[in-house]
Amino acid sequence: MTHPSTQAILVTGASSGIGKHLTLRLAGRGHPVYATVRKEADVEALSKIENVIPLLMDVRNAEQVRAAFEKVSESGRGLYGLVNNAGVGDLGMLVTWTDEEMYDIFNVNVFGPHRVTNAFIQLLVEAKGRVVNIGSQGGMLTSKYYGPYIMTKHALEAYTAVLYDELKPYGVQVSVIQPGGIVSDIGNNMMAGTIAHFQRAQPPFKAEAEMVLQSFTEESEPNPNEPESATNRKPSSPEIVWDAVRDALFSEKPKMRYLVGTHWEGNRVINALISKLLDENDNPMHNYSRDELIALLDKHLEARSIPQQ
Repeated sequence: MTHPSTQAILVTGASSGIGKHLTLRLAGRGHPVYATVRKEADVEALSKIENVIPLLMDVRNAEQVRAAFEKVSESGRGLYGLVNNAGVGDLGMLVTWTDEEMYDIFNVNVFGPHRVTNAFIQLLVEAKGRVVNIGSQGGMLTSKYYGPYIMTKHALEAYTAVLYDELKPYGVQVSVIQPGGIVSDIGNNMMAGTIAHFQRAQPPFKAEAEMVLQSFTEESEPNPNEPESATNRKPSSPEIVWDAVRDALFSEKPKMRYLVGTHWEGNRVINALISKLLDENDNPMHNYSRDELIALLDKHLEARSIPQQ
């Protein structure tokens, strides 16, 4: 694994949470880090950190994205890595989302990575660099009340897979990181919007929405003495995201997908994918038997040089 400290990396959404953690980790290794934020106060705070070059940029704003590209280009450092981290994620029943709200979450979580990647693509190709998209385990499964957020993360999965195929011939590797619950401020940041969605629910959804709102006041800290479950979540440190991003950026053979989180979260994703597989298999054209499905699995394991047990 190589990581020359001269390689410049751009991280979007770097004011807090995962984005800030990644920024600090990369800067601590000596990398020049272009850290994008939306507030002047965050520019001032990040400018005090060695090797961090803060940029005022909202991924929704095409003019700001172009201005950021000009600053990076003019620096003469080039750009080796792009980490598309900026994202939003209010919750709420689908019927409570307006068209404008739906567009905004896609504008940040899907159009944002597309907009930023396209703006910097020539620099990345010149460096034969890396693009790392911060997705979610929600890109692999679905969950009630997470609809719009999960829709964007499914879209980001597809975007990553296509971008991987299109950029690989030009020497640019593309990966997506799929975190589960991570210790951050995202829950607090999205709470006002989430409450607003549930409060606007109309019959026949109003009674259910009121029950959800009531549950917000009853939430408690995870019980360390009880196993993890849907009602006893145990968020992980952002360090596990850094470990995956580091590999995606600097490994000689990065993976396209990095599933990170607790064992319970990983089981949830794998079981959801198996359920989808069985749904697809339950039709006249591809109704494989159990033995045929296992033979297919063995074939894929062999192709990846994964030992069969």
